[in-house]
Amino acid sequence: MSALSERLSPLRKETLQDGVFRRLCELILEGGIAPGQSITVASLASAFDVSPMPVREALTRLTETGALTVISGRTIGVPKLTRARLDDLTRVRLDVEATATRWAAARPDADFQADLSRILARLRHAEATSDTALYVGANYDFHFRIYSQAGSPILLGMIERLWLQISPYFHLLRESGNFQISNSRHQALHDALATGDADAATAALVDDLRGAYDVLCDLI
Repeated sequence: MSALSERLSPLRKETLQDGVFRRLCELILEGGIAPGQSITVASLASAFDVSPMPVREALTRLTETGALTVISGRTIGVPKLTRARLDDLTRVRLDVEATATRWAAARPDADFQADLSRILARLRHAEATSDTALYVGANYDFHFRIYSQAGSPILLGMIERLWLQISPYFHLLRESGNFQISNSRHQALHDALATGDADAATAALVDDLRGAYDVLCDLI
């Protein structure tokens, strides 16, 4: 069994088209497809235990959003990150994700804060063990726990589409030392949200996004 097959269990037949698309989105958002890695319709169909048709449809939708691109023939992968694309993605993320953070700060509760604390502990562990895959997944969980707290499915959907385009490149941050710096910003974000300080939370979020942007600019 391939590594891809181990990550992806078979889907129920009645949810094939949307199910394949949803699972591929999850795989991308959690860092399961890294820059330079390629996938094929056949490998995904085998992993999901489905026919090639729903896989092709899901990949078409993801290429249309810019999350994936055709590399050659039947091979699909993450598109090359250009400076212009990074600039555009970051500019939009700064506005949209800051808005979600501000809204989340206005809706504090104990479960929300407890969830953030648990995820922050995972981020610290990933940093200490240099576990990139764990860090990318925990980073996604941390940010999206905040964005979901904003209480806007429409805003959350917008952010998910942005992350589908940027999250694969978080693997490039591994050698930069950015995980440690980013975790200090995550801690500041966690602490600001604990007190409902929207301004401080938004400032910490903006610092985190701009920090990642600066590092990626040096790497591409």
